[in-house]
Amino acid sequence: MLHNGVGDVRRAMRLILMAVTFMGVIAAGFTGYKVFFESGKMAQGDVLPNSPNDDYKNRVCILLIGADQRPEQKKFSTDSIILASVDSETKRTSLLSIPRDSRVALSKNGYVKINEIVALTDLSTLQRTVEELTGVEIAGYVQTNFQGFKDIIDSLGGITVNVEKDMYYETGDEEDGVINLHKGEQRLDGAKALQYARFRHDALADISRTARQQIVLKAVAKEMFQLSTIPKLPVLVPKVMGMVNTNLSSLDIFRLAKVAAGFQSSNVVSQTLPGSFLDLDGVSYWKIDPIEVKKVVENLFQGKTTDKVIDQEKVDLLKPVTPTPSKPLPKVPGNSQDPNGRKSPGYQVLQEDFTYNINFPNE
Repeated sequence: MLHNGVGDVRRAMRLILMAVTFMGVIAAGFTGYKVFFESGKMAQGDVLPNSPNDDYKNRVCILLIGADQRPEQKKFSTDSIILASVDSETKRTSLLSIPRDSRVALSKNGYVKINEIVALTDLSTLQRTVEELTGVEIAGYVQTNFQGFKDIIDSLGGITVNVEKDMYYETGDEEDGVINLHKGEQRLDGAKALQYARFRHDALADISRTARQQIVLKAVAKEMFQLSTIPKLPVLVPKVMGMVNTNLSSLDIFRLAKVAAGFQSSNVVSQTLPGSFLDLDGVSYWKIDPIEVKKVVENLFQGKTTDKVIDQEKVDLLKPVTPTPSKPLPKVPGNSQDPNGRKSPGYQVLQEDFTYNINFPNE
């Protein structure tokens, strides 16, 4: 599917990885619930892993990781990072996307981009770093790659997505060589869903793609819990779970089943972690405020989001308009205003002109 020298294709697919992961956790939880809880094999007194903060006692958090990894690779970057959290009382699911260029402190390594952590250390260290960053305890991680994604979507019968604009990009990949989508609400099969999740070739680069990632996650979750999907679970669950690497024990998954069984696709809130562009020593970062991060997490757990994602400006990541002199495009890592180009680790060279479109909601 991938060929040597087409690294941007491999990296460009990272957003879709999380759809597979999230679906795997939900599917496994649903199955665990039906088999173990309803059969009485799970004790009614079992409790979920909790955060030290009592305000989060009904909530369980999982770190979803999409790896930029080929089968033969032992070291890889983890460019898709989502803190997925479900409240067993409110049945609310929260998704916090952490941009790959976020600047974080790593013991013995100083400050690094968060997507470098696993290559420098391991997945458990990434989990601990996100715990420190957000202030919540994480039950475990689930990491996957993109293999089989199209088959899983096709097994669901596709997903419904409102594509926000026309998208066209020639990836250079032999099998999925062209991204070619038209604006509007439509049913996407596996190949088309893959195209939507891969697209990052606009003015906000990976920041806008985190929003598309969340759209795909929500669409997959909604499809998974339709009554017509339930008969397909025996086929879907082994297919999905065969694609993931996790440190969750079987008991953890069975406990999570209590939460997953009450999942409501209409009660999902999502947020991209706000920040600002930071050019430091020739490296472009996504600068985040540790105090602000914890406020964002607290609000998100209460169902509150903010559209002040970039440099405290209100920006709609999915409804682009042409910028004006009074509302110029904000600078983010990887877009045309990034002065570092390929000198900045993780930067991808784009082969086509940017579409400088962005929407600023009314104050």
